[in-house]
Amino acid sequence: MPARIISNIRAASFTRDSSYFAFRNAIDLVVATVKQQFYLVLLDRELINVQESSVNLLKSQLQDQQNRFEAGTVPRFNVLQAQVALSNQYPLLIAAQNNFRISVLQLAKTLGLDFDPMRAGQPPLEAVGQLEFRPRHIPLTAAIELAKERRPFLKQQKALVLSNAAQVGVARAGYFPQFSVTAGEDFRSSPISENINAVRSGYVFGGTGNWAIWDWGATYGAVRQAKSVLEQSKITLDDANRQVELEVQQQDSNLRQSAELVKATEESVGQAQEALRLASARLSAGAGTQLEVLNSRVEVTQAESNRIQALYNYNVALAEFDRVTATEITYSNDLDEPVTREKTRTDARPTPAPKPSPLELNHAGNRPSVEVRTTTTRTTTSGK
Repeated sequence: MPARIISNIRAASFTRDSSYFAFRNAIDLVVATVKQQFYLVLLDRELINVQESSVNLLKSQLQDQQNRFEAGTVPRFNVLQAQVALSNQYPLLIAAQNNFRISVLQLAKTLGLDFDPMRAGQPPLEAVGQLEFRPRHIPLTAAIELAKERRPFLKQQKALVLSNAAQVGVARAGYFPQFSVTAGEDFRSSPISENINAVRSGYVFGGTGNWAIWDWGATYGAVRQAKSVLEQSKITLDDANRQVELEVQQQDSNLRQSAELVKATEESVGQAQEALRLASARLSAGAGTQLEVLNSRVEVTQAESNRIQALYNYNVALAEFDRVTATEITYSNDLDEPVTREKTRTDARPTPAPKPSPLELNHAGNRPSVEVRTTTTRTTTSGK
């Protein structure tokens, strides 16, 4: 009987640990989602600026062509081309403004902000910041080792394996005899006296036991089933390790690609702006056409949009890389160290927080990542 109780307690403890690590994994997912949606808000806001800048330039170009037409230096066809180009630009600006409003609402929903009728159509929040490119390189092998050490997803799978191993002990306890002991104190009145205070008292002990010498293979089947579940959880753990390795390699590749695209788009923006300047100068000198200027203006807008999109992709890839390597949020908890499990049951002092490593940096690369500390009682969680 004690063996079964101890195995049940151990299994329940590991199950609780698994739930705790599942909660931590959910926190990491929420943090990554918030960052990605925040970057999307910044992206849509920058795209609005690009479209507004393009509209303003097309307006000035239309005004210039109208002045030239009135002076008799250009045909009316040039004015019509400028008007068409300006009209075609307005839908892009309207779409960018709508995307921005929707992205802000999505971020507000993720943050848990309720709809307020008093806002009168105003956005529920204001995103402060801008998309930046701050290169940060972590060796792939170090990133994979870090992910295997910190990912709550893997810790959850390990806790399930330990819980299933304890369940094998619970099933194996059926091979042994089961005992139950009772104890109590008994009070009885005297049978030869009429005085109610004349009582006799004493302690009563009892015990029962049973041993299923032959249970038609029920215990054997339960043990085999528990071992099968244990082997399945071990296979799942091995697959989870390979899944983490794959995720880290994929995000490392995405991060490299995004960094290369940022550099390439920055060069293309400069080239497009120079082409627009030359086309405008040729038109002013009478050696170029208005179509060349319009095409150059479209290329500048496209190049700037590509650059902003590349910055967004890089920051999103960096946020996802931080999630799969578990460097966005670090935890200090006794559950992370199996060797301290027994110690935490007798020692109420929290373990010291680990020193931050050079990998514990956010996307800006200049401040530590968020750290969540939990007490050894494993009942409260506070962030700072």
